Order: sequence, then C-alpha cells, then structure tokens
Amino acid sequence: MRIVDAHTHLPGELLGASPRPLREVRGDFERAGVEQAWLFTTDGLIRDTERHNDVLARAVRDHRDFFVPFCTVDPHRGADAACRELERSVRELKLRGLKLHPWLQSFSMTNPAVPPILRRAGELGLPVLLHDGSPPYSDPLQIAWAAAEAPGTTVVLGHAGLDDLTENAVLACLRQPNVHLCLCGPSAGLIEEIVARVPVERLLFGSDAGFSAGVVEHFLERVRAVVSSEDTLDRILWRNPRRILS
Repeated sequence: MRIVDAHTHLPGELLGASPRPLREVRGDFERAGVEQAWLFTTDGLIRDTERHNDVLARAVRDHRDFFVPFCTVDPHRGADAACRELERSVRELKLRGLKLHPWLQSFSMTNPAVPPILRRAGELGLPVLLHDGSPPYSDPLQIAWAAAEAPGTTVVLGHAGLDDLTENAVLACLRQPNVHLCLCGPSAGLIEEIVARVPVERLLFGSDAGFSAGVVEHFLERVRAVVSSEDTLDRILWRNPRRILS
C-alpha cells in the first residue's frame, strides 16, 4: 500500500538533535515503504525563521520528488511580515505548505496575526499543519477557533490531540469542516476511536520522524493494528494527503 508521511522534520541542532544528510533520512522513510513525506524545519521553529526556510529549501533541492517542504513564519513579528515571508517561501523557495508550532513558538491562537496568516496561506494554496495537544497554546479547540476565521484554508492538527486532548481534536474536526487530523501521537485505542467518529476523508498519517530510524514503522503499526479496512487505510495513508496537495 502506498504511503505519504504527512508529519516529518528536517533534523536540526537547536533541540539537541544531530543533523543527518537528507539522503540518509530519505532512506529511512523508503525502507518503511513511504513514497512521499511532508518535511518541516526544526531549527526554524526556535529562531531565524527566514534563514531556516532557506536551509530547508536547499536541503530538498535534490529530493523534490520525495519531500514536500513546508515553511514556517513568526506570528510575533505581525501579520504583514509573516505574510511576506509566506509569499517569499512560495514564490522564491517553492515551498508548498506552512508549519506552525504554537507551543514551541510561544504564540496564542488568539494573536491577531494568526487569522490573517491562515487566510493568506489558503489564498496561496498552502495547507497549514499545526502542532497540537500541548496546553496552554495548542489545545485543538483553540486551533479550531482560528480555523473558523480562515474557512478557505486546510488546517491539519498535527497530533490529533495526543492522548490527553484527543476528544477536543475530534470535536474540532466535527465542528470545523476545514480541520483535518494527523494520526501522529495518539495511542492505538484512541486512533480506533478517531477513525470511528471522524469523516475518513479528513484523516492523515504522520510519524514525526526524521531524527532516527524505526519511527515510521512504529507509528504505522499503531494505525494498521486498528484499521482493518483496506479502503480506509488507503485514504489515510495515501489518497487524503495527495488530495490536499493537489
């Protein structure tokens, strides 16, 4: 079965990881059966956003057939500056999505810059994947509020609430038609509940991988353990993420 991993990271240095050549990271994914991976910066979530968007673009230069690079922006700098970086990332760097991490980047979804950023991403055709599941800034219902302010933008909760906030992630998805869930983090039993309650066309697979080998296989095993329908698996692992990027 074909697989898109919709939640992966370019290894960086600022969180204590050891950078690895991207060809090695790609090899880890391919050995797990992944054919495409959405790739986010790590260091750019800490500082020097523009520089690390450039780093990401250079890293994927010879791997555009496999990696789908997502930029990031800094809401603390205001909507105008963030939207300019969005536009530069699309037009100059050819990046194809936006990753935001409210918890790590320390911004509230009620920051007045957030709705304009989300709306501009949608206008540029970019899906937006956000870290969720970590209070105080990353409750799925907080993200759902912002998603409602940008109804034309595809918004993905990157961890489906993790284990503690899975119920809020389900409610966010049911309340907001532009909200999707990436099954990257909840335990197998909660994944089974999510699949039973959420429209299948709004579910994606992700692993948070990139830092070490074996991670993708672990997260795939969780999904496959509780999803028996081949059609449902195909939608989650392949068709849904491909549709979002089309």
